[in-house]
Order: sequence, then structure tokens, then C-alpha cells
Amino acid sequence: MLLCLIFALSFVLGSCETAEDESDESKAPGIIGNDHGGYDEAEELYFVNLPEFDMEGKKEFKVLVLDNTTETTYYSEEVGFDKYDTTDDVLNDAVRNRNNKVLEDHGIEIVPVYTANVYSDVDLDVSAGSGDFDAAMPFLNQCRNLAQSGHLYDLAEERFNPYIDFSMPWWDQNATESLSIDHKVFFTTGDISIMQKIVSIAMTFNKEMLEENFPGTNLYDMVKEGKWTFDKLVEMSKQVTSDSNGDSEFTYEDTWGLSASYGDAPMFYLGTGESFVTKDADDLPMITIGTERSILTAKKILEQLQVKDEWCIHAQNFGTDNMWQTSLDIFGENRALFRTSAFSAIKKLRQYKDGAEFGVVPVPKYDEAQDRYYTPCQARMAYGIVIQKSAKNPEFSAYMIEAMACEAKNNITDAYYETILKSRDMKDEDSEEMLDDYIFNNVVYDLGFVYDFGTVSTMLDNLMATGSSDIASEFESRKEVIQAAIDEVVNNYQ
Repeated sequence: MLLCLIFALSFVLGSCETAEDESDESKAPGIIGNDHGGYDEAEELYFVNLPEFDMEGKKEFKVLVLDNTTETTYYSEEVGFDKYDTTDDVLNDAVRNRNNKVLEDHGIEIVPVYTANVYSDVDLDVSAGSGDFDAAMPFLNQCRNLAQSGHLYDLAEERFNPYIDFSMPWWDQNATESLSIDHKVFFTTGDISIMQKIVSIAMTFNKEMLEENFPGTNLYDMVKEGKWTFDKLVEMSKQVTSDSNGDSEFTYEDTWGLSASYGDAPMFYLGTGESFVTKDADDLPMITIGTERSILTAKKILEQLQVKDEWCIHAQNFGTDNMWQTSLDIFGENRALFRTSAFSAIKKLRQYKDGAEFGVVPVPKYDEAQDRYYTPCQARMAYGIVIQKSAKNPEFSAYMIEAMACEAKNNITDAYYETILKSRDMKDEDSEEMLDDYIFNNVVYDLGFVYDFGTVSTMLDNLMATGSSDIASEFESRKEVIQAAIDEVVNNYQ
């Protein structure tokens, strides 16, 4: 009997070993991923494995997107192609290739439905039950309003699990984890949109002014060594600022350390690793501003930014017809060492043919002890992908969103990030390294900035406008309202 048991055991172990060997041999070489999809190293392409789906005769996947009727900067260029003369050719080609690939693989044409107001059109479509489009891409703050109105499907619902897998590399896991509430994902982003990169915040610097005022200083090395801090920004900016036109007044016509705006205060704050609202272990929002460090950090930033005529000038104080163009002019015409810029503005620096060479570095740390650099996303202007409750076949929408997002990573992300940002807008390899290793590797999507519970995200802007740095009192006056707004959102979702 013992011999039989030993023989049987050896047979089972041998079978398991054989099965394991066969399983290993069956895996295709160079394939990274799971049953849902992944990356083919040999083809250098991402792929998605979607289940068989009855398209019920559908030939089009209609996506509601923003046009440039009223929004002249942050309009959609990643769903349709050949719409705008200002769109880079390489991006047009990438969108065309993505759409053609989806059509080839799934027999469905991606059709952009352009509108001047995505939010109102989604609201109207759901209210009327029209189902005139299959999905939409509103701004993230519009997504939150639509979700609160009960207009959106939870993309994490079990019904969508066969199609949408947020662990896949074409989804921004950081965004999904940051924007979910109570484990519900009414909207998120990733490679399906380039807008979250376009509205991320970094610092541009004028290379000629840097060398002239700080000979031998390498700002890139300062970043790598962890020494690029808010104090260093202020110190260097003070040394550069001067009444360069000699009229005994400090205006936008003079030379500045930093060309800024009131809205930069929360960006510098988020760059310190502090936040307005994060989440607890149950995936529910909790207020994080109000701690001792957060108050001291915000107060210091406010105090420094409000010092007049020493190191920075704010767009709101220009007195010109277009303060944002003037802000860009100051940097583009070599009158500012630094500028706090979204990448949408960095693209616009192409217009300054006589402008000095510039470099790009991350938003500075609070101090050298900070563990890493943080890149704030101006999330109000980033797009989320949503399926509205009036969609005629939400499972079809989920299926197509996943296919669309995967092929966007293969085509559109590479075109924007590698070709446009790096090869066209960045002026040196060091700036490219900054993008890879210090800027886009740690983008911050602050839940308070997206939901603006009790106007929590505008506290610093308002203090800048009133010339106050008393963040402690400002927070205490709003604390109960902020918490009540959080409770309302949570109750609605639950």
C-alpha cells in the first residue's frame, strides 16, 4: 500500500511538472500582460483581448467631444482628425491611424460628435433619453457634476468587467485611484486623451538669462540632486528682477524672475506633496489640508507670492486686454527667467522666433527633505471618459472605449509625447529626461481640485486676490462647509 502511495504521488508530481512545463512553453515569447491584454515586445505594440461581442449591426461609435467654438485652447484633437489647421500633422496622422486600426479590427468607425458644451449636451441627452452618442469626454469637473446628477454609469460595475480593465497600461492607474469614490469609477482618463498631459504644470526657464546671471549653474543637475526648491526659485528670481526699462516702476515691461498668476499658488502647494483632499482606506474622501505642515507650507507660498516688485509678477496685475498672452510674452520676449506653464502654453512658445532657448524642469520641492517632485495636473481642464445613462448599449460603449484606449497608446500617446513634446517643443535631451523622470512620473490628481468640495480648491486663489496669507483662518471658516460637501457626495454615491 505504501509503495502504491509513493508511486501515485510521484505520478501526480510528475504530471504537475509536465503541465507546468507545457504551460510555460505555450506562452508566446516577449508577451507581457494577462488574458485581457498587454504588450508584445516583438511587435512593440500594446494589444487588447476583448470577448466576442454582438455589434447588432452597429457601424459607428459616436463620442461627444469639445470643439473650439468657445474653448480656443483646450479643445479635443484626439478623437477626430483633419478638423483644425492648427493641429500638428503628426497628431492628425496618429488619430487617423488609431481610428483606422479600430475599424480594421472591430468593424466600427470612431465618429467624433463636436459640440461647444459637452456638459450641457450630456445633460440634455440623458434628460431626454435620446442616446445620440455612445460616450463622451467632458472636463473632469464637468464629469463630477454629471456623476452627482446620476447621469453616468459606474465604469467599475460588474457588467463592464469583461471589457474595461483599469489595470491595463493604457489607463492611468494614478488617475483612477485618485478619482474613484467608494470604489465607484464614474470617470477616469489615460491614453484615451492627451489633455491630462497638456494641462500638467511644469517650469520653463530661459537658458541665456540663467547663464548670464548664474554662470555655470546647471538647473537640470540641481533637479537631479534634489536641490530644486521653492526657496531656490525665489532666491534666483530676486537676483534677476530689475526695472529694466528705467521708468522707476515695476510693470510687465520690466525683467522678472517669474511670470506667474494667482492660480499658481495651489500649483506650488500641490508641488510640495501636500493636498486638499485625499481618501481613506475605504476609498472615501477626507480633508487633508489643515495639518500643521500643510498650513505652514501654504502660508509660506502665499507670503512669498504676494511680495511685490521683488521677484514675480502676476497676470492679474498687468492691466492688459489679454493677460495670458502678456504673461507668455514676458517669457517669450526674454523678460523672465522662469514661467509656471502648462504644456499647452509651452507649445505656444513656438511663436517667438527671436526668443531665447528654454529648458523645462518640474515644479520645485518645498525643501530638499521632500521625497520627490510632484507635478500638479490642472484637472479642471483635463478630459475624463464617461458613458452616459442614455447610451443605447452601454456594454458596446465599454467595449469600444477599451479598444479605442489601447490603440491610442499605440499611436496617439507616442505621437504627442515623443514627437511633439520631446522632438518639437523640448530643446535639449536634458528637458526630455525631465519629462520622463521628474515630471510625468508623478502627476497629482487632487480630488479636492476636481470636486472642489465647499470651494476648497480656490482658497489659495482667493487669498492671493485679497492679498492675505491667513490660510489657517480661511480654512477654519470653510471646514464645516467642505466636510458637508464631501458627505453629500458620498451619500449620493452610496
